[in-house]
Amino acid sequence: MLRFMSWLPERGPGSDDFARTFALRPDLFETFQEFAGIFWEKRLVDPVLLELCRLRVAQLHGAEHPLSIRTPEAQVAGLDEAKIAKLADWWKQPGFSDLERACLRFAEQFVLDAKAMSDDEAQPVVAALGDAGTVAFVEALAIFDGFGRFCRMLDVQPVGESA
Repeated sequence: MLRFMSWLPERGPGSDDFARTFALRPDLFETFQEFAGIFWEKRLVDPVLLELCRLRVAQLHGAEHPLSIRTPEAQVAGLDEAKIAKLADWWKQPGFSDLERACLRFAEQFVLDAKAMSDDEAQPVVAALGDAGTVAFVEALAIFDGFGRFCRMLDVQPVGESA
């Protein structure tokens, strides 16, 4: 993958490059961690479904850091690396449920052009997740999208690598 040099002159302390980058604004990092954790703790959306969409959004952005981590809740719920390996071609790969396909389609449209989302594209997601689940799903997508862009723009390195 083509590497970009970050325009940040420094990084703060932290366990990985994401934390070191975000440490430049510790007040925001703590709030981000609390808010992002809600999606996994409240379980308004299945953690495997959320993780598949989180990783797909990261793939679309070419954001290496989010691709290098796995959410423990999704692993405990049964998501394995074999399925993750098929994620880039989810629409033509076996092993994805109708709901996973609908949510991945929704996630891709959200990243590419959220305003172009049609009612027909959203309907299977809303029908399956309900109103509260759909709101949680869209909020999670916004986090995944925003921080995928953040990681790509600031060249946040994968876990285990340094900038």
